[in-house]
Amino acid sequence: MQYDSIINTGESSTAEFKSSFNQEVIEAVGAFANKNGGIIIIGLKSSSKVLGVQLAEESLQKWLNEIKSKTEPVLVPDIETVKYKGKTLVAITFKESPIKPVAVQGRYFIRHENSVHVMSPTEIGDCTLRTQNSSWDFVLDDSSSMDDISLKKVVQSIQRINQRGYHISKDPLEFLRKNRLLRDGKLTFAAEMLFAKDWHINTAVQMGFFQSPTIIKDKGEAHGDLISQVEEIYEFVKKHINCQVVISDKLENDLVWDYPLKAIRELILNMIVHRDYHSTSESCVKVFDDHIEFFNPRKLMDGLTTDDLNSGNYLSTLRNKAIANHFNMLGEIEKYGSGITRVIGLFQEAGLPTPSIEEICGGIRVTVQKTVSKDTEKDTEKVTENQRKILSTITQDPQASQEKIALIVGINRANVAKNLKKLVEMGLVKRVGPDKGGHWEITSKI
Repeated sequence: MQYDSIINTGESSTAEFKSSFNQEVIEAVGAFANKNGGIIIIGLKSSSKVLGVQLAEESLQKWLNEIKSKTEPVLVPDIETVKYKGKTLVAITFKESPIKPVAVQGRYFIRHENSVHVMSPTEIGDCTLRTQNSSWDFVLDDSSSMDDISLKKVVQSIQRINQRGYHISKDPLEFLRKNRLLRDGKLTFAAEMLFAKDWHINTAVQMGFFQSPTIIKDKGEAHGDLISQVEEIYEFVKKHINCQVVISDKLENDLVWDYPLKAIRELILNMIVHRDYHSTSESCVKVFDDHIEFFNPRKLMDGLTTDDLNSGNYLSTLRNKAIANHFNMLGEIEKYGSGITRVIGLFQEAGLPTPSIEEICGGIRVTVQKTVSKDTEKDTEKVTENQRKILSTITQDPQASQEKIALIVGINRANVAKNLKKLVEMGLVKRVGPDKGGHWEITSKI
């Protein structure tokens, strides 16, 4: 091994220097074993301060025995002496433990960047589950019952999956069992969150539309099943961002939103799938006039950094495998671990600033910004808030009457008629069939 380069580089996520062998060395061994492995060099204060060590005849064997006796499962690292700048050093090298977490006298440690930390109960649990190739959401909730979920929602998921070309049984109980969401008559935490009958206490997402950091103009909370939450958050964001109609020579005009909607949806899915549901903190989405903030209470796993996410050069570890698998079956997730990369690409294609990703307050915050092009403003005509609500209403119910639209949008029928006429003139909608018995049709691409 090239010890010179390791020493010159300094301490890192896989290297630590110690002046002498002591209890801290053994704790560092456990921390490295619970992460990616590493090396500890004894006899160094720093890269530039070489102290060396004095060794008795049995010193190395005693150190090795002490490491073995104080770790569970037992760790047996490689240990050897090294000559460096005329001094004797000792290098203790070890690989990542295949069985984790490793305890040091009943305590658990993990390496974060260039320091050793005591593992939290959540980290210990997640580490154990990853060793078993599982995750927290696959764990059975002993207090659960079938009354906690809606089998109708399970059937709706099956229908969506089969529409993608699958041919799975429509029996909801069979589906739950085959996907390990129901075992021994008990539901997993994933099943409870994916198909919650009413609301789930641990999944709430706060939503707000802000005039300024301290003035909120609209707010909401998504706390139902996770699948419905995606739609609810998505619609809330769309409600508070602008949409413009691009007038062109094409047969159909285009609707251009402030942000690429595919990227917005991807960020929402990322929040739902990767959230740390152990945390007592809530996810939140804050919409401002010029930017949107997506906050999720979670720490990055396995040494992943925000720089890794921004570069796209990383391998993602799934925190919630069962939840991720279900959204993958629904077609919402194309490839595990590629969501942020796709979001960045979509913003670049739209000519918008690259989203910023930062660790803050024990979680991850993604901020996306919009820019207004003067050239675009010349060629576009803004859709008003009421017109956008009307478009949303008739998209969901093409046969909606003017009375029904008025009730949903919150304006009188005369205003509905006026706005519908404007939307027809703009080429966004058309009436198919007679006033009675006909329906509305969206003619523009969204």
